[in-house]
Amino acid sequence: MRFMQSVILLLLVALTALGADTHPNESDSAREQIVPGLLKIAASDGPQAVTLIFLPQPQEIELALSAGPEHLRLDATVYVFGKKGYEKIRSGKNGFTCLVNRDGNQMGDNDLKPTCWDAEGSATIVPVMLRVGEMLAQGKTANEIRQEIDRGFSEGRFVSPRKAGIAYMLRGDVQYDPKTMSISKTLFPPHYMIYAPGVTNADIGINMDAYQKHPSLPLVYAGYSGGVRTAYIIVMVAEDKGHSH
Repeated sequence: MRFMQSVILLLLVALTALGADTHPNESDSAREQIVPGLLKIAASDGPQAVTLIFLPQPQEIELALSAGPEHLRLDATVYVFGKKGYEKIRSGKNGFTCLVNRDGNQMGDNDLKPTCWDAEGSATIVPVMLRVGEMLAQGKTANEIRQEIDRGFSEGRFVSPRKAGIAYMLRGDVQYDPKTMSISKTLFPPHYMIYAPGVTNADIGINMDAYQKHPSLPLVYAGYSGGVRTAYIIVMVAEDKGHSH
């Protein structure tokens, strides 16, 4: 049930990103330490709290690299998330960058999204993710983060991908259980993401009815950070086709 809810929510966000403001206004956040490894950031006028999840560094590295095909992992650049945001702990040689994306945290989404971007994504999308991570660690609200990312694009600090490229999410979106210090479930299946700034689901002939009937169809997703400027076409992939974790 949670999987289908995630799929439907993903499509709803994708279908409405161009026509509606999906970021509610939020006031400044107040921090509250709750359990080891978790930092609770509660918006005073928001419906839910955001929980930042800090994994042990070896586990964070392993999860980040699990997003990419095995042959790319050894030479990829790796970032880990800490109390000040993302920190580079390894410089790679192949142009790929892997980290556990948390940009959904600004909207109360606690899923962990390990992702590996190619050289083009590393140069364009990763800087956005790093800034979002920094602001999440500072306790900034979704509205503050959105305004900063919008300013970054307007000022030229951030740019959309300039050519076709790929981000791997071969581990899928996962949920982490801090009590057992392990991944408790997969919330969205493994997939590839093809850069498609400015592209909509209408452009590729996708609507809610078609996707519900055939969830293996490609899907345009304009996520929380960057919106249509960092949109992807999501293509599902079977876990058992040479992409072991």
